Amino acid sequence: MNESNLEKIYATLVDRVEEIVKREDVSRLEALSHALIEVDVEGEKPEKRKAFQFAYLKQIQEEPVQSNHQLTPDMIGFIVGYIIELLSDKKAKSIIDAGSGTGHLSFTLKEMNDAFELTGVEVDPTLVEMNANLCEFLETEMKIHLENIIEPGFIKMHDAAVGDLPIGYYPLEANDYKTAFKEGQSFAHLLMLEAAMNHVEDGGVGVFIVPSSILTEHADTFKTYITEDVTMQMFLNLPKSIFKSKDAQKSMIVLRKGFSPLKNKEVLIGDIPDFKDQHGMTAFLRKLDEWHNR
Repeated sequence: MNESNLEKIYATLVDRVEEIVKREDVSRLEALSHALIEVDVEGEKPEKRKAFQFAYLKQIQEEPVQSNHQLTPDMIGFIVGYIIELLSDKKAKSIIDAGSGTGHLSFTLKEMNDAFELTGVEVDPTLVEMNANLCEFLETEMKIHLENIIEPGFIKMHDAAVGDLPIGYYPLEANDYKTAFKEGQSFAHLLMLEAAMNHVEDGGVGVFIVPSSILTEHADTFKTYITEDVTMQMFLNLPKSIFKSKDAQKSMIVLRKGFSPLKNKEVLIGDIPDFKDQHGMTAFLRKLDEWHNR
């Protein structure tokens, strides 16, 4: 069987990573970041992105990383993009990615719609460097801010926001955030979600990957936020099959900037089918369309 071009690109990246690891004292992810700008490969953007994805997964099998450094699966990215286009009537152009990491989620959206203008905000310099190198590898433009989105900055307003948000507590005080807890440390993912929506124009859409317990665990401040500043439009549970335990379960929450009760429809609550279930996924996308067209 002939080796596909995707496989050739993947093999080239992996081989170069091994060379870099042997000659330099760096982590495997740092080596992969360097490899992205050292190799010379030809291919379409989707196959180059997939080759990077497989190379990344191989490195974290060899050298495990924290859960917040995992890549967002392609299918999640495609659903996020589908919802943004659906709820913005295909008018959204600029997208801010909160906690953008390597930029993989944003690049998945770009494959769906090349007109999307991407902005990433990430606090981890290693991931920012990989994001920048991946831009060069894919020959795709993305503005990347090495900063904490929760802290005041100079980031312009966008049509939409996305984020596969890192889960945990925020170690600092979070003044002027409605999602901040009145006592003790607040959830970083809630603060990042609110900060991302602060950079969205009125009426714009936000689609975020969050813990499924977001509406029940320490939820008082979040419930205030979604009844005053934004309108919750969807809450969709991701397939249980992609998580190791019930406690790790995540969902997709869809918000619109500005609060106004939904007309002629209720918040869409449901389950996203297993990614391998093609018939189920087709029915799910049809359900989204029907809900939107009510």
